[in-house]
Amino acid sequence: MSALTVRFWGVRGSVPSPITNAAIEEKMVEVARKAIVKFKIRDGHVPDEEVLEWMRSSIPFRDRATYGGNTTCVEVRVGGELIILDMGTGLRELGLSLMGETRKYGGLKGTILQSHVHWDHIQGYPFWPQLYIPRTAVQNEFMFYGGREWDKSLEEVLRGQMNPPVFPVDHRELEMTSLKMNFDTVYDGKKIIISQLPEADRVRVTCRKLNHPQETYGYRIEHRGKVLAFCTDHEPYAGNEPPRGLLELAKDADVFITDCQYSHDEYAGVGGKVQKHGWGHSYPEYIAKVADMAKVKKVVTTHHDPQASDARIEEIAEAVEKMSGITTVPAYEGLIIGC
Repeated sequence: MSALTVRFWGVRGSVPSPITNAAIEEKMVEVARKAIVKFKIRDGHVPDEEVLEWMRSSIPFRDRATYGGNTTCVEVRVGGELIILDMGTGLRELGLSLMGETRKYGGLKGTILQSHVHWDHIQGYPFWPQLYIPRTAVQNEFMFYGGREWDKSLEEVLRGQMNPPVFPVDHRELEMTSLKMNFDTVYDGKKIIISQLPEADRVRVTCRKLNHPQETYGYRIEHRGKVLAFCTDHEPYAGNEPPRGLLELAKDADVFITDCQYSHDEYAGVGGKVQKHGWGHSYPEYIAKVADMAKVKKVVTTHHDPQASDARIEEIAEAVEKMSGITTVPAYEGLIIGC
């Protein structure tokens, strides 16, 4: 088993973007065309297993599946610890997947590292199943880390998005009867030790501020020589030079999870498009530069634009890989990476 395992539950930015009927039909038509060519000489029934094997080996991912429409949420398992990176709408699916484990062990303990509190990164929280299980049934306990320079603390923001009349459940009641919640603040350069294991086995987290509207953090998670860098929602400073904090987070990372929402033309507003400079998101040329300077081993692009098709998401990741020479994969819901 890998020392550090990552699973993606939400990969979109800005707003959830469920796949449309038209997009599904386009995929089905493309697969059907290729299936007709493959199986036209066959008589009778073709076993499902054979069709699936052919489809997975012969049909591009973008034609047979989808990258997903939930907003940012990543599950990390490391050193016996459960860490959740951001609470976008993917948190609901993650919570459902954890229900068996919750019942088996009579509750879960975990850590949530929150990059920032823009809505797409917290809107899954009110629909997180573990939030509602009474303490009389199981003992769920989570430690929440968030910035301290927001107009409100992470605790206040989470409580506020469930205030009447916008949500039917009173957060104050949940605080008293269900999930046990502890909160702490992060700041630029803060070091966190999550597990209280012997020195060599501890999970260490470094927090660095990113260039994004309002206070936003990236996290570097280290355990037994393995490094995961989670750097969603960031863009270049003036001159396109990567800031020292970002390079420190990504330095020699086994996996560098990074925002790469736009193409350069989209970012710059080429061809009369709306310029995205100052919106807090990156493009392939910049990410390739960061990855090369930090000497990362693998890049995972995420925070995909809600308007980007599956093919477009692949194009952006391919551009990063071509320019950097570093293996780059676009994150999709269900993607599991170990290191």
